[in-house]
Amino acid sequence: MSAIFGCINFDGGTLPPDDLAYMSESMRRWGADGLYSLNINSVFMGFANLSITPESLHESMPLKTEQLLFTSAARLDNRDELCGIFGIPCPDRNSTPDTNLVLKAYCKWGESAPRHLYGDWSFAACNLKEKTLFIARDHLGNTGLYYYYRPPFFAFSSDPEGLFALKQIERKINETKIAAYLTISPLGDADDTCWAGIKRLSAGCKLSVSTKGLNNLRYWNMNDLTAASVSSEDNYLAGFLDSFKSAVKSRLRSRYAIGSTLSAGLDSGAVTALAAQILGRSGETLHAFTSVPEFACQYLLNGALADEWGLASTVSSRFKNIKHHKINASNVAPIKAIERIAVIAHAPMHAAANMHWIMALLDQAQDCGVRVMLTGQLGNGGVSWSGGRDRILFLFASGRWDEGMKAIAEWKQCHGVSWISAITSAVVKPLLRPLRSRAGCIIGRGRKDSWSGYSAISPDFARRFGLREALKSIRNAPGSGDFISPAEERFLTLQRNGAMAGPIWHLFGSAFNMEVRDPTADIPLIEYCLSVPEIQHNWKGGDRMLIRRGMEGILPPEVQWSTVRGKQGADVALRLLHHREEMRAVLDRFSNTPEISAILDLNMMRNVWKALEIGVTAESANKATTVLLRGIMCGCFIEDALNGSRL
Repeated sequence: MSAIFGCINFDGGTLPPDDLAYMSESMRRWGADGLYSLNINSVFMGFANLSITPESLHESMPLKTEQLLFTSAARLDNRDELCGIFGIPCPDRNSTPDTNLVLKAYCKWGESAPRHLYGDWSFAACNLKEKTLFIARDHLGNTGLYYYYRPPFFAFSSDPEGLFALKQIERKINETKIAAYLTISPLGDADDTCWAGIKRLSAGCKLSVSTKGLNNLRYWNMNDLTAASVSSEDNYLAGFLDSFKSAVKSRLRSRYAIGSTLSAGLDSGAVTALAAQILGRSGETLHAFTSVPEFACQYLLNGALADEWGLASTVSSRFKNIKHHKINASNVAPIKAIERIAVIAHAPMHAAANMHWIMALLDQAQDCGVRVMLTGQLGNGGVSWSGGRDRILFLFASGRWDEGMKAIAEWKQCHGVSWISAITSAVVKPLLRPLRSRAGCIIGRGRKDSWSGYSAISPDFARRFGLREALKSIRNAPGSGDFISPAEERFLTLQRNGAMAGPIWHLFGSAFNMEVRDPTADIPLIEYCLSVPEIQHNWKGGDRMLIRRGMEGILPPEVQWSTVRGKQGADVALRLLHHREEMRAVLDRFSNTPEISAILDLNMMRNVWKALEIGVTAESANKATTVLLRGIMCGCFIEDALNGSRL
């Protein structure tokens, strides 16, 4: 989608014109349909336009009113409601872009405006008279907004590159976040990034800045919801389906072709099916893209599904208007894809083993003229919530014995097992899990660090950083016990997925001139799913039952009731062997880069590679993903940081 950027000197100092020109130029990839800016005294704001919706043809950001300098990037789900509130005549609505509605919302509600805006959006508003700046972003959408603050100077941008174009901001790696990435640990503050001094405005947050300082507040919290009140079980399902359809429909506004990522799973299957239904009524085509392995690799997986084409095609074959594309990514080498991603995202990505097929999928979509891509990224915590990993144990632990006995009886009947198996699976194993973890720590204490088997982090870097102590403080922090409630697990699932996925898809979209939209991140839909009683998610002992029952007659039964998890990118270890020369080249390159060899354990990475060359087993393939590719992703990010420079 479009992007915003800008900066302000609160002391009234002049902003160097060259810096502003560099900042604008650094955002050019976001502005396929125009790059605009305004500079008024010590305030600068810009807008990079990617015109996807029909209304966006009339964009006019940034705007100056009598007191405000304002810029916004937005695709609103509730634009019809807002047009009604603001009294915009029907003939004028088609020429009213979403960004103008955001401005009207801010003029009407001030800093409470974010509560009234649904969709993917961000905005910045500067009161020129009072010299105050306010920035905000969506509840949980595919948006990124980064900022730098060193009084009296403040800068913001949808892309970190927009910040590094300014002389005041140094391109310096945040070692805490690098250690967190390599060890998959929650080190550092939630709004920290992998760049020192660069913060990320979290989903559901707003920030005000003035000469008095900075104030960052959360305006939306998932824990503040009340239970839905309906008269029958059927009404819960009807309400769910109505909300889901509305979420999908609102994301189909486009001047261009629409696509969806389609796996064998419930979330993407449901999104694709509902989108096909809606588009089919007007004779429009939906492009569906499914990643498939290039090499036979089912033997590497324990129960997961390597090739998702079969189940995915049962969804696509139900709808005549779906054009189904098989993506085997045979022309995209895993390491080349990681190198490409490092330049696009300017950050190490979590799922390094998936980068090759994601790049191939987006390349193919772009070739098909797709400018809107639908995903189901946030489904796990919302539409397809399982009820919680330790749901039944939590019922007993919290004293809800009657509910616990009923839940375990239903679970037993649903899975067709004995009482002993049911109690063992639902109560005993979850109860023993933290004990086994503690026993492992005790046995291994003094011999190996906890991350040594899965991380490519250099032991010298870990010692210098104080990693052992940092991780110990996290484990001992208040609220970091062995068990968490299903509600807390769900909150963390949505928050972590939202914090990770939204900015990533925003950046990916910019590289392919498309908007990535997620109906499962729709706020009214999520709020509905969070508010229904627990039993709806675990009806008669099942899991993810709200979406399973709600999609009756829409999804094929093979997908609707499937409990097999797919693993896209399952053959990545075999792909690495197919491109051996690239692996050797990148490891040699890292060895000759002191900044990389100081952080990564290159000897360990070479040993993992040697083990893979000897034989591809489940263990060697897993280490190739967790140690090797994660380390390579980190190294490529460091290379990008070292190569980065002002235009």
